[in-house]
Amino acid sequence: MSELDTFFKDIRDEVAKDVNKKTLLQDLENQFDLSLIPFQTKINSWTSVSPKQLNGIFQTTNSFEEAIRENVERFKYSLSELECKPSQKERLSNKIIEDSIYILLANRYFWIIGAAFTHESISVKLVTEGNELGIICTPQEVFKSLGVNDVNYQLYLIALLKLIDIIVDYTTTTVINQSIGSSSPQSPNYSIGLINSKIVSKIQNGFSLLDLKNDVLRKRYDSLKYNSQRLNKIVYDLSLRNLLTTEVGVE
Repeated sequence: MSELDTFFKDIRDEVAKDVNKKTLLQDLENQFDLSLIPFQTKINSWTSVSPKQLNGIFQTTNSFEEAIRENVERFKYSLSELECKPSQKERLSNKIIEDSIYILLANRYFWIIGAAFTHESISVKLVTEGNELGIICTPQEVFKSLGVNDVNYQLYLIALLKLIDIIVDYTTTTVINQSIGSSSPQSPNYSIGLINSKIVSKIQNGFSLLDLKNDVLRKRYDSLKYNSQRLNKIVYDLSLRNLLTTEVGVE
């Protein structure tokens, strides 16, 4: 075998190794995506449940925190065992954290909404204060729940913007279902529009204070402004029809 043949054989072997590493990495990512399906399925099912009925569901539903933490630990360990480029590991590690944050944020949101709608006067804390849990997990809360020491604020913010999408979808679904599925012209369920509008408005105000250098965050921030407008239109329509009859507060 000539030196040139040996040279190209070495290149072929290295390319094959790189392809194999990418395959293993992709397999691990697919396994992680599959592991989140049960959690995502539950979250999707909650979007069709009225706020007044949510609390009943959470009487028989455990928090996702422990299960998600164990899931993160398992996949982070599997990732550490793979031989691949640091940049590839970082990408998948960030995905694992970001998607897990979103699951915990959605879990907290629906849990607190369900509890709030058990009262005649509906009030929610935006963030945790003392022993009263906030409807939005703070970065410190969520990373502690995940068992991750280093808080990555960019991953948290991206996951938070994903939560806004589901908040808007939940508002729309609730208002439509209440309008077509109830003989009563007024219901506390309509208040979800006003509550979510206030939540998203406060989050939008917070984002406006940030210097968003991350391209993904900048693009998603544009969608946040659009989502805020959608909620404002829903609230305006409900107000015109005199359907907002329940006192609400978001502190």
